[in-house]
Amino acid sequence: MKTHKLDNILEEFDFDLLNHPEFKEDSVREEIIVPIIKGLGYSAGLPNQIIRSRKLLHPYVSIGSQRKNIYIIPDYLFEVNGKPAWIMDAKSPSESTVNSVHVEQAYSYAIHSEVRVSYFVLCNGVYFTLYSINNDKPLLHFPTRALPGYWSQLKEFLLPDNVFTNAENNIRKDFGLHLKRLGFDDFPSLIFPNVPSFHIGQLDNDKYSMSSGLEYGGSSYVVTFDFHKDNLLQLKGKIPEEAFNKLVQRNTEGRTIVKFANELFFLDIDCQVGKELQENDKEIFLPLTVNKFL
Repeated sequence: MKTHKLDNILEEFDFDLLNHPEFKEDSVREEIIVPIIKGLGYSAGLPNQIIRSRKLLHPYVSIGSQRKNIYIIPDYLFEVNGKPAWIMDAKSPSESTVNSVHVEQAYSYAIHSEVRVSYFVLCNGVYFTLYSINNDKPLLHFPTRALPGYWSQLKEFLLPDNVFTNAENNIRKDFGLHLKRLGFDDFPSLIFPNVPSFHIGQLDNDKYSMSSGLEYGGSSYVVTFDFHKDNLLQLKGKIPEEAFNKLVQRNTEGRTIVKFANELFFLDIDCQVGKELQENDKEIFLPLTVNKFL
C-alpha cells in the first residue's frame, strides 16, 4: 500500500477537544483558525492583512427601497494591498456552518457596499465551509481534520495571489475534456502513475468513481476516474481495508462513499478517455474510464 503523509498545519491539534464542553468559539479561533490563516499567508501587517471584527458604518444592506439589518460582525476580514478580499467567521462546534442563519448573515456582510468580497468562510472547528456569493452551495465543505487533503484546493481560492483571480473557474478545468481536445480520446491505454486519492464513491449498483487534482502545463485540473466492480477488487491492499470492505459490500441505492482524511493513497491507473460527457449543476466534465488499477 503506497501512502504519503501530507503536510498538516493542524498536526499538533487534538481533535478530541472539539467534544469538550469548554471548547467554544474562542478556542476555535485560537487553536484552528489562526494556524490556517497564517498558513495561507495572512498576518496583522501589510500587504496581506488580517482585520478583526470590523464594524460597518451602515449596518444594513439596501435592496431597492428595502433594508436588511446585518447582525454579524465577522471575526476576520482579509485585505490584500488594502482591498477587502474575503471574510471568515468562527462558530462553536455545536453551531452549523451549512443551512443555517449564520450563512445568511455572513453572506449579507460579504455583499455589503463597504465590503464587497466574493468569498466567505464559516468554521466551527469540526467543519470548514467556503462559500462564493455567486452560489447557494458551498465551494468547499470538509471536516477540518481532513484539511491536508483539501489544502491545495483551499489555496487555489484564498491565497493572496489567487483570491482576486478567477480561481473558482480555474479549479474546475476538467482534464478529461483537456485530453479530448488534444486528441487523446483515440488512445486505448493511458498510464497515470501515483494518482492521489482521498475519496471513492459508488455511483450505482456496479459503478464507482474517484476524483483528484493534478497540475499540468502550469494549470490546475480536476480529473475523474470511473470504474466497475472488477476494477474495485484490484484496489485490495491499495486502500485501507475498512474502506475497501465498505465499498465491496455495496449499497444497492448507490450512495456509499469513503473518504481518507489525513493521508492520500497513491494509485497507478491504466485508463482511457471516456465516451460520455457528464453534467451537474456546476460544470460539464468527461470522466476517464479505468482499464485497471496497476
